[in-house]
Amino acid sequence: MTEAPFLSIRDLAVGFGPGGAIRAVRDVSFDLDAGKTLCLVGESGSGKSVTATSIMGLHKPGSAAVSAATMRLDGINLLDCDEKELSRLRGSLMAMIFQDPMSSLNPALTIGFQLREALLLHEKMSTRAANARVMEVLQRVRIPDATSRVSAYPHQLSGGMRQRIMIAMALICRPRLLIADEPTTALDVTVQAQILWLLSELQREFGTAIIFITHDLGVVAEIADDVAVMYAGSLVERGPVRTIFENPSHGYTAGLLRATAEFVPGELSRGRLEEIPGNVPSFSMLPKGCSFVDRCRFAAESCHLRTPDWREVANGHVTRCDQPLANAAANLPLEVPA
Repeated sequence: MTEAPFLSIRDLAVGFGPGGAIRAVRDVSFDLDAGKTLCLVGESGSGKSVTATSIMGLHKPGSAAVSAATMRLDGINLLDCDEKELSRLRGSLMAMIFQDPMSSLNPALTIGFQLREALLLHEKMSTRAANARVMEVLQRVRIPDATSRVSAYPHQLSGGMRQRIMIAMALICRPRLLIADEPTTALDVTVQAQILWLLSELQREFGTAIIFITHDLGVVAEIADDVAVMYAGSLVERGPVRTIFENPSHGYTAGLLRATAEFVPGELSRGRLEEIPGNVPSFSMLPKGCSFVDRCRFAAESCHLRTPDWREVANGHVTRCDQPLANAAANLPLEVPA
């Protein structure tokens, strides 16, 4: 008997406005196993963060219409959970790292207080035990001089250190699902590499499942087991990272790879970068047929007529394209590490 995925999403849809008429997310489906990393990629405005906040149940009541055929986490039907139950699960079973620590950390409270609060709420620890766990997690995320940092306020820390605090806050109750929403975008490359290494180390130790949201394909190549490519609110391609990078089958995926630089000493890039013409369409004015049709260099007449069905390209690799690409990987500049 096949074991059920740790996280299973089927036909997720999220709408905003009167009656949820503006669909920011449509027909999103994927699975994620424990201890694995799924990278959700796409341009800004493609629906990645809305997908994440829907899984976490973070939309304000009445602000969004969220529906799905399935949304199960570790056997729990998240669609059946009320706000009280979701609050219990957030921090304990699932947690999220946001892109901007300064908008997530309370500037009026010390770092130690904010970390300790999660433990007192979710694990009913004594203050002494909570303080010990706070020191342990600060050391794990490589906060120097952790003893003095617990009494610091967010504005007294560097950007990289604040991001480490956000990771510590997400991990302090040892959740089994971690959603990281572009957590390294505002950091310099050295700090970014340290954060990625830290997440990988903690994943190996605790078996955490990770959804990593990014538009940086270099990051994807380093950390992903699987990739889900999102465009205009829908997934257009899913599969193992090596398969997606070596044989992209959707025009959008191929376009993202062609627009990615591989920097080498003394050179700007290896190969010529190509931009994807045009912009992501408004959710209220999607084109007929494939939502990418107006920007796709491979579009055929049939692409304007109907929404494509999912097609299997290879084992575990599927694409939502009526004209799956056969040789789109030729001369792509980015390589997946062996």
